[in-house]
Amino acid sequence: MIQPGPIDARSFRDPDGVVRIVGDRVLRLVERAAAERLDTILARPSVRAAMAAGKIVGTRRAASTSLPGALRELNCVVYEHDRIPFVSYAHEWPPAMLARAATFTLELAEDLLADGLVLKDATPANVLFNGTQPVLVDILSIVARERGEYLWLAANQFEATFLLPLIANAQTGLPLSWMLQDTYSGLSHRQVARLVGVRRWLRPSLIRSVALPAALAKDSGSTAFKTARHSNDEVATFILQRTLSRLRRQVAAVMRPRQSSSFWKRYTVNRAHYAPQDLHDKKAFVAAALAEIRPQWTLDIGANTGEFSLLAAQNSNVLAMEVDETSADEIFRQAAAVAAPVQSLVGNFARPSPGLGWDNGEMEAFMARVQTRFDLVLMLAVVHHLRIAAGIPIAAVLAAAAAVCRSHLIVEHVPPTDAMFRQLARGRDLYGDCERSRFEEELSRRFALVRRLELSNGRTLYLSKRLTADGAVV
Repeated sequence: MIQPGPIDARSFRDPDGVVRIVGDRVLRLVERAAAERLDTILARPSVRAAMAAGKIVGTRRAASTSLPGALRELNCVVYEHDRIPFVSYAHEWPPAMLARAATFTLELAEDLLADGLVLKDATPANVLFNGTQPVLVDILSIVARERGEYLWLAANQFEATFLLPLIANAQTGLPLSWMLQDTYSGLSHRQVARLVGVRRWLRPSLIRSVALPAALAKDSGSTAFKTARHSNDEVATFILQRTLSRLRRQVAAVMRPRQSSSFWKRYTVNRAHYAPQDLHDKKAFVAAALAEIRPQWTLDIGANTGEFSLLAAQNSNVLAMEVDETSADEIFRQAAAVAAPVQSLVGNFARPSPGLGWDNGEMEAFMARVQTRFDLVLMLAVVHHLRIAAGIPIAAVLAAAAAVCRSHLIVEHVPPTDAMFRQLARGRDLYGDCERSRFEEELSRRFALVRRLELSNGRTLYLSKRLTADGAVV
């Protein structure tokens, strides 16, 4: 076994290899016997083609001379992966994003099957997104298929972590974030049957995917599993292809009837508190800042349906964070339709994702992933929500913005006299730090004003640049 020092919980479950992050490099330490198999896999045409298309993470043997001394001394083979720009996890994805990862996994499995390969694992944990493009990052999950094997051993895992959470989300409205914090276990058919209820799971569309498997389910330790083989390998391959096709149809069927809506998804057509000229001026202010700053990375906090995320994507890679799952879903759909460099996440900036998994280290906390990462942070019409709905003082909100901001911040101030502010506050007079003078005072503690724009509705936009700890402008 590889013994590279303390266990790194980000990757330790596969006995054949582990991942180590060394500076900006992503290294995979692989047992020598497994490395021989991996080299064969990496040379296969289907893998080379998928890697060239960005569907499988770029992977190559690392030159021993480029490795830290401690790694050179290990009895293993070290590979280097291309680094995916931003790591997100399935419990942060909107449904359309999980469905895309599911379909991608099946499409890739079909391509590999034609080349005599198979995926031994099929969970969202093996997939990262580069913008809206899913990428398989667990290279060791690709293995040679045994001749005559006709059961996809990862099918149950796929259903538990992809298909069943999508069904439960569509049928009950339960957020994916509640179901996928453990991306290795997911949901069982019995759990989904209980969640959905007998009236729903007896529908024709759910009988095969929920009702029958739940009825046939046995205790996990009651029987021994035996690998099934067919004497005719062509027949076995055909059966595997049918399995993958069936799962693709089931994922498509779950997503097809979705016409979900929410208050915030409808917000952009219902925002009567903005006059047309105010909206024009607001967009022009942001567009001018984008053209001036030309950020490499932008974080849009409270992105709603992505109006400004897509605007920023013309100049920048964008991480769009939205608390409303339906709105985040719409962002992903719009971005994917035009291949915009936008990654949509469901998240509340007031309660960002913590570290999860074994030793709270398999999935890194959101704030640790975004520290001083973004050249531009957008906080448009969101600060008052953090203050009123979540009770976060303005000073703390701006301190958190400074923590994730490398350079510039565009923030919108909404005064207590604003109609939406009063609606959220419900008559409570608790928000003195939202008065404009107090807000500007707190802003000036961490940011230097570049320019402001006052809208006719009383809201004000500020373009500011972050200050260092000693008060210098970055």
